[in-house]
Amino acid sequence: QSLPAPAERRPVAHTHSPGPSGSQTRRRNARQQPQPPSIHFWAAPHKHKAAMADVPDDTGKDFYQILGISRAATDAEIKKAYRKLAMRWHPDKNPDKADEALAVFQDVGEAYTVLTDKQKKAVFDQYGYEALRDGVPDDTGGYQGGWTYTQNAREIFTEFFGTDNPFADFGFGSDVPFAARMAKAGPTKMKAIARPMDCSLEELYCGCLKTFNVTRKRLVQPVEDEDNPVYEDVTKKLTVAIKPGWRAKTKVTFPGEGDEGPGIIPADICFSVRELPHQHFTRDGLNLLYIHTISLSSALCGHTVNIKHLDGRTLNVSCPEVVQPGYEKVVKGEGMVKGEERGDLTIRFNIEFPKFLEGPQKEHVQKALGL
Repeated sequence: QSLPAPAERRPVAHTHSPGPSGSQTRRRNARQQPQPPSIHFWAAPHKHKAAMADVPDDTGKDFYQILGISRAATDAEIKKAYRKLAMRWHPDKNPDKADEALAVFQDVGEAYTVLTDKQKKAVFDQYGYEALRDGVPDDTGGYQGGWTYTQNAREIFTEFFGTDNPFADFGFGSDVPFAARMAKAGPTKMKAIARPMDCSLEELYCGCLKTFNVTRKRLVQPVEDEDNPVYEDVTKKLTVAIKPGWRAKTKVTFPGEGDEGPGIIPADICFSVRELPHQHFTRDGLNLLYIHTISLSSALCGHTVNIKHLDGRTLNVSCPEVVQPGYEKVVKGEGMVKGEERGDLTIRFNIEFPKFLEGPQKEHVQKALGL
């Protein structure tokens, strides 16, 4: 909600504040693959006013680490690293650990795809993996863009080497079944599970910790029969550190926390901030709007506005000037806080006029105003 244009010039006010006033599991047999998502959520009590040291950075894939290169690597170094790792981790070269090799091979292909694309690489370098996948924050608090890797490691490999069998150049012969495993569909990444995360304006002002208990299916290892897998329901606690100044639609992703199943990669769980309306304050980016109602007498004779702020402090804002209808006063630096940025608090006055004046009252008013 945007703030309307002020009725007249808005002076800067000076404020005086007295100061801050285990997982239980049960096993069951299933003859069908799970139908994700079957995740059960419930929120646990959360702690307010988390210290900044308690707020972890978002986690995600590091494509430079996957390829074993520095962030200053050249295009030639990126290609060299991909060539080496793609050859090393191709599933047909690792029959004893084919599943692990396939997962690494897919990650290597994804890393190569991103780091050789200037636009994707720029987003990843500046904002990280989550922004590349979910989109880049815009000025409205939403997200733009977003990209999903389509698990096309075979196409990347073929395009890079120009053949499904590069071993022929090393004397292994063209009859080596190098692409046999690649012809088999790899595990499918399930669609992310999106859940809203309700946050009060106080929580978004101060920061807090929110905890969710999530129950999802996990395969009992080892998997002896893929046609009749055994699952266990596992409950895990996921904690989200809400940082001061976060906006609506801010996303937090927990990779791979969805259901497991044969032939699938567990879905990510993505929480999105849903800002709850406040009784007294309205937010516009980092700025806050506060509606204050005063009598006509206070509007003419001066008034001190006492505001209980979102962090519990009481702001005492002096207003000795005559207040007209629609008048606004700006308190610098008392809006939302995000890192080093601080918004402003705007006080908009609503004046209550008397419905009727007696004769003597009218005379006093006329005399006081010189009418």
